[in-house]
Amino acid sequence: MKTYLLVFLMTFSLINGYGQSTKENIYGSNLEIGKYATINGNKIYYETYGQGTPLLLLHGGLGSISNFMYSIPTFSEHFKVIAIDSPGHGRSSHVDSLSYPYLTERISEFIDYLKLDSLYILGFSDGAVVGLQLAADRPDKVRKLIAIGANIRLDALSEGSINWMRNDMIEWAKNKDGWWSKNILPLLEEPERSDIYLENTKKMWLTKVYVEDKKVQSIKIPTMIMQGDKDGIKNEHAVELSNYIENSQLCILPNTNHYVFGSKPKMVNQIAIDFFNEK
Repeated sequence: MKTYLLVFLMTFSLINGYGQSTKENIYGSNLEIGKYATINGNKIYYETYGQGTPLLLLHGGLGSISNFMYSIPTFSEHFKVIAIDSPGHGRSSHVDSLSYPYLTERISEFIDYLKLDSLYILGFSDGAVVGLQLAADRPDKVRKLIAIGANIRLDALSEGSINWMRNDMIEWAKNKDGWWSKNILPLLEEPERSDIYLENTKKMWLTKVYVEDKKVQSIKIPTMIMQGDKDGIKNEHAVELSNYIENSQLCILPNTNHYVFGSKPKMVNQIAIDFFNEK
């Protein structure tokens, strides 16, 4: 396995936490409090913790609510945390195709389903891409956004990252002894259709443009762009995103890979809490 896989955009790193077994992790599998929202005939699984201003957590591609296993306990002391399995992911219903506009539309409908007057969003990786679109499309609802590990086009990734997506991602996911097969595949409502899910994810990731520049430039709400300095996303792309958004902050975490929650969970959690609570 090539070195760049350790910091690649969508592997979430096989070290520093994300690759650890989630058997002791209840988040994403807390069926006593987990609920389903039916959106356009598809079920979206979600879990709610804490009280206060709603904070919607949007996980990364090939992930689930468990992406936030190191953050939910802390965030729930300050906010009403709503963590969802994105459409087609985790315990949510299988969908036959994936795209960033599709995910954005369904999650926008989910916000309306819960009748949320306003909320904060913290999105990671694919969830950060969706978060940027929601910040642009739903300023009536979204008050603040933290976008972690976001790229709005394919060429913002390193060449090694793109090659991994194109040539190695599916093989990595289908390794029966690997992290994804052991921890995410069992969550899927229809694991027998996981090949479709993986192919759809690959197609979505290899799309040349995820979000149009002008849409990101239209964002007016307070936004933080965050990523690790060892991410598979070019650091200059994070700077570019921050410059696009008038009311933005840029946070590059030193010696940190794509999965910032595993590398520096306490730091990330505190930065997020301070940002959301800032008047």
